[in-house]
Amino acid sequence: MSRPPLQIGTWGKISRDEVSPGVWRAMARFRDFDGVTRKVEARAAATSKNDKGGKAERLLIAALTDRAMPAGEDITSDTRISKLGVIWWAEFEDADRAINTRTRYRDILDNYVSPGVGGLRIREATVSTLDRFLKTMRIKHGNGTAKQCKTVLSGMLGLAARHGALDGNPLRDVATIPINHKEVRALTVTEVGALRAGLRQWEAEKKQAGRYPTVDILDVIDFMLATGARIGEALAIRWKDVDLKSEKPTVTVNGTIVYVPKKGLTVQEHPKSANSRQRYFLPSFAVEMLLRRQIGQLEANPWDVVFPSAVGSLRDPNNFRRQWRSASLDLGFQWVTPHTFRKTVGTLLEASSGVAVASAQLGHSSENVTRKHYIQKTHEAPDNTSLLEAFGN
Repeated sequence: MSRPPLQIGTWGKISRDEVSPGVWRAMARFRDFDGVTRKVEARAAATSKNDKGGKAERLLIAALTDRAMPAGEDITSDTRISKLGVIWWAEFEDADRAINTRTRYRDILDNYVSPGVGGLRIREATVSTLDRFLKTMRIKHGNGTAKQCKTVLSGMLGLAARHGALDGNPLRDVATIPINHKEVRALTVTEVGALRAGLRQWEAEKKQAGRYPTVDILDVIDFMLATGARIGEALAIRWKDVDLKSEKPTVTVNGTIVYVPKKGLTVQEHPKSANSRQRYFLPSFAVEMLLRRQIGQLEANPWDVVFPSAVGSLRDPNNFRRQWRSASLDLGFQWVTPHTFRKTVGTLLEASSGVAVASAQLGHSSENVTRKHYIQKTHEAPDNTSLLEAFGN
């Protein structure tokens, strides 16, 4: 009777032999993921007279282990969620996701998912068990964290299902996690005028008082109002991205400022989404601001950014937000955040040109995203004046 084939990603019995004086070979049959069984070997010199190929075998086992991971057959119904997370993360990193996304998902995996359900085996990840875990996350850490835990777990268990460890992804059947969306609020054109005038005066007073070596919050806000760019994208604009010589001056968003653990701030060479990498035509007020900055720049900064920090380094979006909070409190616009200017652009364009134009300007993949999160809704009742007039007669 023929010998049964090895399981995919496993190896057979290891043999040793001395191929030359003092040099040993360890060898085994390994069944690769294309279904073909191949011989794999490792050689090493004996470390002592009593070493009969032990070092060679250890090298072979290490090589076979590397060759086997990650493999579908390593993900079984008895695999623990914590080990599944390691394999899923290796695949996730290969997908070349944005740095901020990787940082956030890594935090969710390490600090919530693994401590919460990492000890479970995949077969124990039932709908009821996961539903209970996510409800606990909602109570302890809020709906946003629970929703991110669900996203990470869904990716992990989707991987398990693809490798046959589950019949389907149980996350599809857990209770929906409600997210309370705040009603979109944007600035009107009149409010923008008042804000810009007030901020210009506020900066002049701070500059006279000697506070902040560089007071240019208004310039950054004008850039966001002129494009609809996010704050990280605005602060990552480099002079090479700006074309002020053309008949219609433009700027191209090519990246965003991100924080990399243990390395600090850097420019991620792509914006938040693929659709965000686009060229904007600049209105005249933004062109005038950029020309003024270009002419007034005493020396280039190492990053060539248009809006550097006071010491010429990359500008931290969080530091900008803190500066803006200080100004907004003094100006009476404390409800306005840097992202409000993006919503203001979307609301203005939708009102004048339609949601398709607003969505294209903001670089959204879906008009629904623009409509739901970036356009202030005006709730207007139908014109029933002729009927309601009866109450006055």
